[in-house]
Amino acid sequence: MNEGYYKVAFSFLTLLIKMTKQIEQALKQQNFDLATALYLEWYESSPLDFNIEGSEPSRVKATHIANAANLARRAGFNELQFVKDISPRLGEMVKVLFGLAQPSFSNPLQRPNFIYIPELTSKPFYDIQECEGLKSWIQRLQPFKDELLDIGKVSKSKYVEEFENLPNLEEWNKLRDEWLSTHLIKGGEHSEVFKSLSEPLREVLERAPLAHCPPHAPEMFVSVLDPGAYIPPHYGISNCKLTVHIPLKVTKHASLKAGDEIFKWENEQSAMIFDDSFLHSAKNESDEVRIVLIFDIWHPDLSSLEKEGLAKFMTKFAVWNNGVGKLANLDAQLRRK
Repeated sequence: MNEGYYKVAFSFLTLLIKMTKQIEQALKQQNFDLATALYLEWYESSPLDFNIEGSEPSRVKATHIANAANLARRAGFNELQFVKDISPRLGEMVKVLFGLAQPSFSNPLQRPNFIYIPELTSKPFYDIQECEGLKSWIQRLQPFKDELLDIGKVSKSKYVEEFENLPNLEEWNKLRDEWLSTHLIKGGEHSEVFKSLSEPLREVLERAPLAHCPPHAPEMFVSVLDPGAYIPPHYGISNCKLTVHIPLKVTKHASLKAGDEIFKWENEQSAMIFDDSFLHSAKNESDEVRIVLIFDIWHPDLSSLEKEGLAKFMTKFAVWNNGVGKLANLDAQLRRK
């Protein structure tokens, strides 16, 4: 190895010693915000220092990993607990999210993988009358179903690729080519396809009763499920929203199971509304594609203040998650040892 390599290594080691001393000093002074910022700087400059896969960490390294994760969760909780002043159940939501309380699920088949708000009505399916403004909006959409159906017929995007951390199982891998989609709205932004729609249809879609949770929602897309396709059981991310399916091309052999209930398309239903925080799956047992328009609406139990609070919460969470939130789960590897 040449002299330059040793100079770089020595410089990095000197910086590391300096940073650990700064962290220790900040913790001693109970300046937790500074310690958190220093850990993030360290992690972003040398993430391998926080990786213990395939090795037994030293006591010092394990302590730093645990400290970084605990401080990150502390920062997130402090930043997001403002919702407790909106309603007690939103305050409980934040405690559960950061591991300060255990969720008390109303149904054993309900397990959202992100946030859970207690005391909301808990059932797999909802009637259209329970969702304010939805029935009248769907009636306004009826004349434009053929235009939306035409979009479904040329859909090419693989919707499975929208999921994160999917298991590498044959069922999911097979589904990649059997579940196609075209986004109209994604992350609250109108797609190029949306912009190409007729002006009357755009006006109707812009008035949809969507759940606005920036930066990731609202989302609206045309979903196409091939004949014989099966979407394996999975959970959604939260119980604060309900998922709406508007039929564009369906048969009685296309169904969706949520919890222990099954919905089949028959009797000219104008919509299917379900809580995707329940374990749910779908299948198309017909010889024709199933095409529906999908979007999310707020859970009808939420107040206007809670909806506003959740939108603000989601924005702040995204900022935290892209910053010090990167450290929040580092100690999970310690628990696996």
